Amino acid sequence: MNIMNWDGLRYFLAAADAGSMTAAAKVLDSNQPTVGRHIDALELALGIKLFQRSVKGLSLTDEGRYIYEQSQQIHNTIVKINRSAQGAKETVSGTVRLSMPEGLSIEVLTPMLNDFYQLYPDIKLIFNVSHTTANITQGDADVAVRLFRPEESDLVVKYLGEMKMGLFASEKYKAAHGLPNKLSDLKQHKVITYDDQLSILPENQWLLEHSDKSKRILSSDSTINRLKATIAGVGISMQPLIMQKSNPELCQLFAKASIPSHKVWLVYHKDLRYMMRIRAVVDFISTHLLVQ
Repeated sequence: MNIMNWDGLRYFLAAADAGSMTAAAKVLDSNQPTVGRHIDALELALGIKLFQRSVKGLSLTDEGRYIYEQSQQIHNTIVKINRSAQGAKETVSGTVRLSMPEGLSIEVLTPMLNDFYQLYPDIKLIFNVSHTTANITQGDADVAVRLFRPEESDLVVKYLGEMKMGLFASEKYKAAHGLPNKLSDLKQHKVITYDDQLSILPENQWLLEHSDKSKRILSSDSTINRLKATIAGVGISMQPLIMQKSNPELCQLFAKASIPSHKVWLVYHKDLRYMMRIRAVVDFISTHLLVQ
């Protein structure tokens, strides 16, 4: 029976966070062959494939993603044990500037902040919820949630999941106007679209294709503005499916329609990876920001 060790999991976590063995080697102050040997040994011990390897780097398999989540828990436990053994409890404190999409920030993460502050009462969060991309390299943010994978080599990039999109109306809209029975009927209904800066996004282009220009009665680059207008019965809009959890008055239309979705990534600068306040925010978001 093969027995895995923590060192293998440590190398695995670094490779998963960094996205390549070369990048992981830099983080661990090691070299690419050593990282590869540890991961190969771990895969052999577990009897599963942890990564899909390509010229673009490493991506976790379904099994690898599960092992990653479990390894993070082990990592957190080991950190706690080490702190206890040192005979002192480290205080995690300081300011963390967090940049993320408006909808995920307000509708998904904000309701969980009380849990965060129960764990880390001495961390101060500063939110940037602009739809423009904060430049982490230049210090605009410490941690960011993005709807695209950054290419900068000095960033640690972690895949959070897929944010699926859907078409939604509200009970108020249904009572006043009814709902389209088939997709072609959407051209007869009022719709809410993205505005200029976000209009090129694939889901908005899908909505423009399936709606009539004369029925596009409201446009906004603010996710919350579109969401509140939809709930108020103004029109039908595109929303992340996760929004329905906190807004049950939303009615999803055409659930089987092939609407473009977004992959969601957590990003922070590699120079910040050992700061406890950064790790605290990264770990909390990784565990609690479920985008499906």
